[in-house]
Amino acid sequence: MKFAKKSVSYILAILLMYSVSVVPVFAANETTPQVATEEAQNATEIQSMPSTSYSAMDTQKFDNLDEISPNEAKKISTDSPQRRTVEPQSVWGISDPVFVGDGTLSESFDIYVVSLTAKQLSFLKLDSSNSNLLAVLYNVNANGSLGSSTGWGVKANGGHSYINIPAGKYAIVIGSATGNERGNYKLMWNASNPSGASAIINCTADLSRVVLYYNLSTIRSNGDNILTGLKWENHETWYTSNGYSARDMSMTVAEVKGVYLGSFSSSAPYSAPNALLIDISKGSWLYSNSYYRNVEGDVTHIMDYTDPSGLKTPRTFGTGHADFSYGPNYIVIDLDKFQVCEFLSPFNYFYTTSGGRTYSLNNLQKIS
Repeated sequence: MKFAKKSVSYILAILLMYSVSVVPVFAANETTPQVATEEAQNATEIQSMPSTSYSAMDTQKFDNLDEISPNEAKKISTDSPQRRTVEPQSVWGISDPVFVGDGTLSESFDIYVVSLTAKQLSFLKLDSSNSNLLAVLYNVNANGSLGSSTGWGVKANGGHSYINIPAGKYAIVIGSATGNERGNYKLMWNASNPSGASAIINCTADLSRVVLYYNLSTIRSNGDNILTGLKWENHETWYTSNGYSARDMSMTVAEVKGVYLGSFSSSAPYSAPNALLIDISKGSWLYSNSYYRNVEGDVTHIMDYTDPSGLKTPRTFGTGHADFSYGPNYIVIDLDKFQVCEFLSPFNYFYTTSGGRTYSLNNLQKIS
């Protein structure tokens, strides 16, 4: 990635005086070559879907700026650079909350200026051809000069670190403990999510997407709440001698009663080894069959909105007396592809006796 260097002589002149120490509507569609008939609908029997025991998940610990910094910061020696006066060779501005870029440290240090308008849970990572490189966060003074170190940062190739950072202007300084190290690097920064999260759900290797759990109504991916309008839908259409037939199903989440991480696989076949399961408490449920009936040449088009439990749809799921009698109801999100892959529910036609689909859940952990 190419960077546009800022030519701000005032900032550079001030910096010469200072020494530097170096975390949508989703949809799933598929087509199955089968014909929905009135007889098949009447023969459909809902199957029980047993609950699974979940192990407790350790709540992630998030450090405030004025508390103990992450372990990576303890590896950083600040003695030598603090006692040197060096000239900044590179100054860039990061305008977006998510940044992934390549660079080359050819002089003493590189500087990336970032601004936060609110307190954010910020993630930082540095990969490099030289494992002795470091990335450390500094304050930027009101006059634009480099201020004191926050004492937080990462060592190259040591994984990511995270911290709650108040609103303000900061500088990510890339250098080394000796001031003499050089090398190519990839800087990764994600400050898209607000503070207040209680668990990390998922981070991509380059921090381009960070998904955090806040509560049963808020799961944020790069700032967006994925529970808002979260939806699974399935539409099948096939043609017969009398005309087309179709089956439509959709579930839109309104309230959540549990969130889990685990591995999901189905006989469809497809799998999501890195899955997020949203246990539905209430939602908007639609189930319909469209088909033709031929009685002695009299062809009639039938629209049947009865779900496998015998209740009419569309309706508010979670208020019916039998909605939770057959087992849990999950919308399953594939975190690797970051899309909804299944509505794992006994109300999903494919998990009825007529649907014939099987599934497995493994390595499950309860977030909340």
